[in-house]
Amino acid sequence: MKGAIEFTSSNDILNKGFKWAKEQALFYSHEGDLVGDWYEAALPERNSFCIRDVAHHAAGAEALGLRKHTKNMLLRFVQNIAKSRQYCTFWEIDKDYRPCPVDYASDKDFWYNLPANFELLDVCRRMYELTGDSDYIMDEDFVRFYDWTIHQYAEFWDKDGDLLLERKYPQSRLGIPSYCEDALFEDAEALIDMLAIEIRGYRSAAMIYRLRGDEDSSKLCQSRAETLQSMLEVTWWDEGNSLFYQVKEAGGTLAHSPEIGNGLALLYYSVIEDDRKRKLHTEFLHNYSITQRERVNVECMSHYPELFFRQGENEKAYYWLKELIHPELKRREYPEVSFAVVGSYIFGAAGICVNSPEKKVTISPAATEEMKWFRIKNCPLLDGEADISFKERKIIFRNRTMQQLLVNGTSVMPGAAIETEV
Repeated sequence: MKGAIEFTSSNDILNKGFKWAKEQALFYSHEGDLVGDWYEAALPERNSFCIRDVAHHAAGAEALGLRKHTKNMLLRFVQNIAKSRQYCTFWEIDKDYRPCPVDYASDKDFWYNLPANFELLDVCRRMYELTGDSDYIMDEDFVRFYDWTIHQYAEFWDKDGDLLLERKYPQSRLGIPSYCEDALFEDAEALIDMLAIEIRGYRSAAMIYRLRGDEDSSKLCQSRAETLQSMLEVTWWDEGNSLFYQVKEAGGTLAHSPEIGNGLALLYYSVIEDDRKRKLHTEFLHNYSITQRERVNVECMSHYPELFFRQGENEKAYYWLKELIHPELKRREYPEVSFAVVGSYIFGAAGICVNSPEKKVTISPAATEEMKWFRIKNCPLLDGEADISFKERKIIFRNRTMQQLLVNGTSVMPGAAIETEV
């Protein structure tokens, strides 16, 4: 049910933050417009949604009972991939089901960030795991998008044949090889977030094709992911400075940059396999973001709790979560903030991980002095909901779905409740 989820904990600041985020995010959800069910995922008052933001909103939206909204929006994106648009789709769609006029003039002149297709590959895989909806694997519109992305799109935008997509049109808004849109990089061939999102997108595509029984396509995607992974860990790593390069400049030279927003992608998409490099990058991102706070915009910051929870860096995660929910945070009304906050509470702080196709739920709370206990009511799950509480290393899970679930390794029948330890 839309907006039914409730969260309370031992921390009153966190409780107030969740209440604000839930109300703010639901304010941005809409039904009855020409585009169908949707939520705002762009600058406020544009009445539109863009690919990057929708992908980041999706987990929080699921917790808020907006599953149909997310699926409809993703479907609108994949349906509009076109050869005439150089195998891109619309970057941003408005409530009247038009490419957002501020970003689109014609199929030859429109805004498009190249990581977007691979972002869509990844979020569709994630939504399949979270919801169990087989349309993400079998529906012809989704499959056509996957096929065109790993073949026509990847070939068209890879200028030098190294698998990394690059800028083809200097200083153009079409084919920006990053989510970083700063004019400082308007001549760069690619930024490191392009590489990170490609790796994650290919790994997600490999899983999708494997589920479809298409082993050849799955192996192709896995092979490309491994090649790009080696490029990241070897070519883009600066051992002398113990940092990843962030920019591939015109001509192919790799360089560092004080603008670190694109660097968060390495942790958010979980693509650093080397433990030492991952720990170094985690510390660098956190410390630099504190000391150079003016360089961290709210869009970037909205990712921080999730990526730090994902690394098991709970103290850092709570630090940034409290920054996001602070009433005086500049531009806190940006839709991505509230949706990301909800997702961070449920899938980060509470540590809920759902594998709907296998009917498995794993709960591993990020318990610290910041949050000693919590209660979640009406958490959307499969075809129903669940109630979950945590205190003193004990979890109580009530299954209010029609499915038999495996929760932390224990079978739970529909309507039943269990108590386990973590």
